Amino acid sequence: MGYLNNYLQQFRDAGKDELANSIEKTSRRIGKKYISHFTYTTHEMGLLFGNIQSGKTGQTFGIICEAADLEFRYFLLMTTDSRLLQKQTLERAQHDLPEFAICSENDEEKFRSAKNQPVLIIVKKNTRVLQAWVDRFRNSKKLKGNALFIVDDEADAASENTKVNQKRFPRSMIDYEKYVIQHKHQFIFR
Repeated sequence: MGYLNNYLQQFRDAGKDELANSIEKTSRRIGKKYISHFTYTTHEMGLLFGNIQSGKTGQTFGIICEAADLEFRYFLLMTTDSRLLQKQTLERAQHDLPEFAICSENDEEKFRSAKNQPVLIIVKKNTRVLQAWVDRFRNSKKLKGNALFIVDDEADAASENTKVNQKRFPRSMIDYEKYVIQHKHQFIFR
């Protein structure tokens, strides 16, 4: 049936058809337009935004499920540097994504032992925690030949510099947002 269909079925079973349809539309569109064309040799970025408590995490889980259906196996979801939010997101993922191996910050053994299922690692956006996972990825052969799908669930809070190895501006999402605001007359928004 597929990871996305199984995820959506939970909402439909609860009578939340409108939410399920919204998540499906977003996830399928992003899957078809971007994820299915991923070449594994390029650096791709996307942005999903919405109001506070508008369902972004639910949409994000849908996109992760669509990516899993399209053969992505490893996902890193970063929350803010808040134990409470990280725990809340972890518990929600454990409930909503039962077919995934859901790992917390210290679940290295669960990560290493996961077989034939997508792995979603949920961490706080904290230098120490992120470096520990970089080391785990390097010391494991699991990512060899596989992409790591990184989701920044709170991109407005201390975003990582995704353009650190590129010589062009803007270097981070925060820099990009500032640049767009300062130069809005040069952009066409659709």
